[in-house]
Parts: sequence; C-alpha cells; structure tokens
Amino acid sequence: MNIKTYCSTLLLGAFSCLCVASDISVASIEKDMQFLASDDLQGRLAGSPEIIIAEDYIATQFKQAGLQPLNGLTSFKQKFTLHRYIPNNITATLNSIKIASQNIAFAGSASSFEFTKDNTNISVVNDTDDLRSILSQANTNGGNIILLVNSAHAELFKRYKNHFSGGSQSIEERTSTALVMILTDTTNIDDLLISGSIQHQQQELTNIIAVKPGSIKPEEYVVFSAHHDHIGTHAHTSESANGKEDNIYNGANDDASGVSAVLNLARHYQNIENKRSIMYVTFTAEESGLLGSRYFIQDIDASSIVAMLNIEMIGKPSEFGPGTFWMTGFERSNLAQILNKNLNSIKQQVFADPYPKYKLFYRSDNASLAQLGVPAHSLSSTQMSNDHDYHQVSDELATLDLKQMTQIVNAIAAASVSLISGVDTPTRIEKVQPRTTGLIF
Repeated sequence: MNIKTYCSTLLLGAFSCLCVASDISVASIEKDMQFLASDDLQGRLAGSPEIIIAEDYIATQFKQAGLQPLNGLTSFKQKFTLHRYIPNNITATLNSIKIASQNIAFAGSASSFEFTKDNTNISVVNDTDDLRSILSQANTNGGNIILLVNSAHAELFKRYKNHFSGGSQSIEERTSTALVMILTDTTNIDDLLISGSIQHQQQELTNIIAVKPGSIKPEEYVVFSAHHDHIGTHAHTSESANGKEDNIYNGANDDASGVSAVLNLARHYQNIENKRSIMYVTFTAEESGLLGSRYFIQDIDASSIVAMLNIEMIGKPSEFGPGTFWMTGFERSNLAQILNKNLNSIKQQVFADPYPKYKLFYRSDNASLAQLGVPAHSLSSTQMSNDHDYHQVSDELATLDLKQMTQIVNAIAAASVSLISGVDTPTRIEKVQPRTTGLIF
C-alpha cells in the first residue's frame, strides 16, 4: 500500500505517526460512489433485490481489506427479520347499524379477529379527551381495544387512519392483538360486531459488519459506521435537470458518501497497526427508523465500544469550508476534544452541529448506541438548512464535491489516531431511557 505519511509529535507519552493517506484518494472514493449511487441499485430500498447487490459489494470490499466477521457471525452479513403488519379488511356494525369504512381505523398484528361488546375492552373518547394520549397509552399497554371516538376529533382521526393504513413494522414478532377506532358520537352500546384481518409479512434485512482485531486491546472497539439503505424509487416521476424522467432516489450524499468513507477507512487501516479493534458497520433500514442499528445493539456488548463515529452525508461542503465537518451531540461527551487534539496537527478541527433545531443527534444510527452510554456521534458536512437535494431524486453523484469529501475522510482518519492506538478513551454519554416500543402499532 502506497501511504505517504508525515509524523507529528503528539503528547501521548510517546511519538505517534499521524497518517495522511494517499490511498484515500478521490479516485477510490469515486469508484465506490459510482457503484453505490448508480441507477442500477434503484435507490437501495431496505429489503429490495437491489440493496442486496450493494450489500454484496460492501462485504466484498471488507474481505479484500483483510477483515474478519464479528465474533458469532459466520460472514460479514448480520441478518434479521423485519415483521410488517398491513391492515387488510374490516367491517363493523354498532347498534345494528353498519359503520362506513371511512369512519373505521385499525392497526395491530392479529391475522383475523372478531370483536363483540362482551369480549373486548371498549372505551369512549369524548370531545374534551386527549386522543393522542389515549392512543399512546393503548399502544403501550397492548391488548385488544375498541375506541369510540367523538366526531370532535375527526381531523386527527383521519390522520391516524391514514397512518394505520400503511401498516406498522417491528424487529420482534408481535403477539396477536388489534386496536379499532370508530368515529361516532354514540356512547350507548346495545350491540357491537367487528370483524377484520391483518396481513403479516416477513422480510430479511442485513447489516454488514467487519472487524480488524486490535494488537493490544482486542476486546475494545472503535466503530466506524454509515447506513447503506436509502428510500428507493418514487411512483410518480418528475422532470430532472437533463429533461429526462427520473424516479430514482439515488441517495448519493445520503448515505453512499458515508459508506464510501467507511470502506476507504477500512482500506487505509489495512496495513497500519491498531491496538484497539476496529469495527466497520454499514446499517440497513436507517431510513425506516434506525432498524438496523436497533437490531445491532441487541447483539453487542455496548461496554466494549469505546467510541462510534457514524458518518452521514459528507459529500457537500460545510458552512465552515470545504473539507471540514461537524459532529452531532458535540457536548454530550469529550470525543470532539479528542478528535480536535489529533486534528490540530493538520490545521483542521471538528465543529459543533450548527443545526440544533433539527435534533440530528437522534436521527441517525448513532442514537441507538448513544442511548446505551456509548460515545456515539454522527459526523457530517451537509448544510441541512440549505440542502435542496435531501431525500429528493436529485441526490445524485453529480451534485457532490468528491475532492472535499476525500479531504474529510482523510481528516477522520487523522482524528481517530489516538482512539485506535488505545491512548484516548472518551467519556461515556449519559444513558437515556429508550422510548417504549409500541405493542400494537
């Protein structure tokens, strides 16, 4: 490997070599990006045939970098099942009067159900009640539930009905339950009969994980991560800049850029000693609610992870200048101070997240590990308040600045040197109580 280095004396108790890697080049970045953001991958929707092609590519790159599967796995692929529950059909009569379909909303996991006045918990939601709170509590408690919702809540009822119609999903199989809402001002119930069904679909999803064991502290991990999924295609085409119809959400910046960074860091560290183990992870289904990272934390000892650098959308120059990046949750640990100490030698720095109103710390895969106390942060460069390509079909390779992106990946490599050498250990993040997962929807 042709790596040009210069050494900087760091106050680490010894002399350390800070590597500026010519192997992390624009050409290497571009090669990954051309593959991952191509039209052939059809937007890398989680569970699609095309995302499997992306996953195979990532696994192959990890293998070529001489990496190993995570302990407990037989390959680089960590597979899990996503359960989807899609409302199918429903009929209801209340006091012997048939309820119009537009006044019925339902969710749950029961393949079929038949509710009557005597076999189900029935509650009335009056005009002054808080429908959101009642539904939230019902979702937390689970069970079979019927809510008779006063017409004063018609607008909110409609929004919930639309939401329920898209179904729900879970990485655990749910017990057989259903919640039914009927929009009605009736409060006296003489008789009630509701029959319905919910389709249970199962889909295999895959995280890609690789490890380079540490020479001195193999039980401690520094994690570089990104998500390899995006949002697929759009049913309704739009006109692109070149006058051709375009319905593919290529996700070049979001987050093929992060995946390319992870791959190039893996290549960079291939022949460089790491005293701590390095784990490289690309998550699936981030766009579907951080599902890949939520599964990942079920199968990992969080106390073994010293730091997680999650790389998200680095293809465009930041407001601090090309080649610079910022970090979410800057104040939640001292990881930024460690990175900045290492970056000082190359006249770089990591900045605090300039977009706090977007609550980005909670919106990427770092959040799944941060809630367990891991110093897990996302690194980005995109100007979120001024990015017109975010989740648009225009998020294509042509909109990115690969030269400045390459500078960022090199800077991340330089910033991480004392983590990987085992010299610096960032403070843990205060654990937060995870939001309760709904039992019904």
